[in-house]
Amino acid sequence: APLTMAGLVAITGFLDGIHPCAIAILIFFIAFLLTLHRSFKNILGLGLVYILVIFLTYLAIGIGLLSGIMLFGQHHFFAKLGSWLLIFLGIINLKDYFLPQFKLGVKIPKVSHEKIKGYLQKATLPTVILAAFLVGLCSVPCSGGIYAAIIALLASKTTFLAGFLYLLLYNLMFVTPLIILLILATNPYTLVKFGEWQQKHKRTQRLVMGLFMIILGAGILIFFV
Repeated sequence: APLTMAGLVAITGFLDGIHPCAIAILIFFIAFLLTLHRSFKNILGLGLVYILVIFLTYLAIGIGLLSGIMLFGQHHFFAKLGSWLLIFLGIINLKDYFLPQFKLGVKIPKVSHEKIKGYLQKATLPTVILAAFLVGLCSVPCSGGIYAAIIALLASKTTFLAGFLYLLLYNLMFVTPLIILLILATNPYTLVKFGEWQQKHKRTQRLVMGLFMIILGAGILIFFV
């Protein structure tokens, strides 16, 4: 049913958007702009550009993947593969929570992390666009499991046009946490507190995301595929 599918796409998009990768880099970016004593208008403008570029990058990746799967055929095979991949990534997240000493986690590569921070510190329009594009690309290994599973499901259940509209909804929900965070940046104290909370609960986030991925993967296999 379209309503069920829209609900599934919206909820997963939002939950995918609260992965630590993009949020940590947005916190860093806003905190940095606040230390520069930029005007609120400037912070809001650059922040919105950053979010828009992440939205467009992630949407482009999604359209590419959806087109590829639809062109290839075998939609149900990809939907099943996506679901099993999601369960596997969920297990890795659980491992990161219970056995953090064994490094196998999915996160933004350290080299990219430094590069992104370097671009953001320049805080000009071109460097912010470049940094956001890199965050969009690097977020794929970090949180792309949910995205890939949803795209494979859309390819097996919808037409390309409907799939595209669902992708728009998914990506709008994906950047919603970043928009909320940008609004919170009007109060530097709130931002600092949120940054501290995020650092403190990073492992718990992995646990919640891991459980969510496993439940979502199993749910798609049982109810949708």
